[in-house]
Amino acid sequence: AGPEVERHLERAAPHPVAAILGFRPASPEFLAMAPADTSASMRYAEFAKQEITFIESELKDWFLQRRFSMERNLALKKALDDSNFTGLSMSNPAVPPAQMALWAELVQGKPELEDALGSNAKQMKAEMYTKTFKDSTDFDHPCRVPGSQYLQCLSSNFKDTRTIREPKCVSLFSTFDGCRKNVLQQQSQALESSLIKQDIADRRAKALFERRMTLI
Repeated sequence: AGPEVERHLERAAPHPVAAILGFRPASPEFLAMAPADTSASMRYAEFAKQEITFIESELKDWFLQRRFSMERNLALKKALDDSNFTGLSMSNPAVPPAQMALWAELVQGKPELEDALGSNAKQMKAEMYTKTFKDSTDFDHPCRVPGSQYLQCLSSNFKDTRTIREPKCVSLFSTFDGCRKNVLQQQSQALESSLIKQDIADRRAKALFERRMTLI
């Protein structure tokens, strides 16, 4: 019995290095739990890998959409600036002051023929109003008809003084002005809605990026 006891004690004793480091032999309970813990760790690693792949795909889509929108908007603005299609060139210093003043009156002010101008100057200014407006609005523009009607009234009565011409054209201008204000309001609401959507997408992308950093 003596040698068997010694062999049993030798197997139960810790390795000298393990003893020095303070390690103890693994208990039967720990050895039984190890496979389960390893399986759970592997499942978590696989889940994290799949989630990272999904997050990277979402972040790539967000980046491409933002990049495409930026390039598209810059191209549209350049085209509109080059053709002065919607009056954006009011803020363009390269536009002549006379044309800038015409645009300011067409978009926000009131196109008018001053009494101090001669007949030829009045007629020329009315024609400039009409040409600038028609060249910068397509047939589907909601304000093309009322705007053209008011400018036609100016052109037809350019010889009259402002006092005489005003009663003839005031109702047409009111319709045109109401249309302009409605378009500007729609543009303002569309801009606000677009900025809100962009902010939501950016915040979501930020949260996804932070989640990716946590998983990594």
